[in-house]
Amino acid sequence: MAARRGTQARPRGPTWRERWAAFAAGLRTLTRWAWRIGLWVGFVAALVLVSQRVWLKLQSPVSEITIEGANRFVPVESVRETLAPVTGQSIWAVDIEALRERLLADRWLTEVRIERQWPDRLVVRLATHRPIAAWNEGRLLSDAGAVFQPRARPAGLDLPALAGPPGSQWSVWERYTSLRPVLADVGMTLSGVSMSARGALSLSLASGAVIHAGRESLEARLQRLLDVYPDTLAGRLEQVERIDLRYSNGFAVAWREPAADTAITEHD
Repeated sequence: MAARRGTQARPRGPTWRERWAAFAAGLRTLTRWAWRIGLWVGFVAALVLVSQRVWLKLQSPVSEITIEGANRFVPVESVRETLAPVTGQSIWAVDIEALRERLLADRWLTEVRIERQWPDRLVVRLATHRPIAAWNEGRLLSDAGAVFQPRARPAGLDLPALAGPPGSQWSVWERYTSLRPVLADVGMTLSGVSMSARGALSLSLASGAVIHAGRESLEARLQRLLDVYPDTLAGRLEQVERIDLRYSNGFAVAWREPAADTAITEHD
């Protein structure tokens, strides 16, 4: 008699509640990942937007130029005219060194500093020569002892006229400053000093007269003139063309026209 096969039970499938719970769990997981990805996408988008705006801001065009140190030798208007081409350029695109060299073409300037101030301003600081005398006609002497030749001089620049061999500017200037008050004490106004290649001095007066003092015993020779000046030449200096002190015991005076003959008088 054949044996009877045992009955096998069929596995039970998930219920609708279990299926819904699994679906809800998966949806929650998906939502969490979608939220995280959305946050990162939003963060990256915001970062890109901010970076773009910052970059555009960094590239702001120059709209303001501040100039410090301008004076009558280097007027602010001429500096602005030189700097005009940079207005509207990106502040970071401005070639500072080229701009500095362009300004230094003006020989009145001794130093130029240019600073960027974000977002749209350039600050230009200038230093100029301070002239104390005219030197060898076409040049000027600064208070630092520098000899320079500017293209133009401001109107009304009244400076003593000095001249001499190269490198002698300080020596001539010291002669001028020491002799000016000495001559002023008797009423003569010193307007310039000239030194020859051999060291001989000539003194120019505001009246137009020239005093030839030579190169030796300047103080003693000049003192002879100062001793007699109040009694002989005071009030008549406009008529004098030159005074020659290069005599051992006196000096000679050459008078201006319209005298028939120019007289030269020697004073003992």
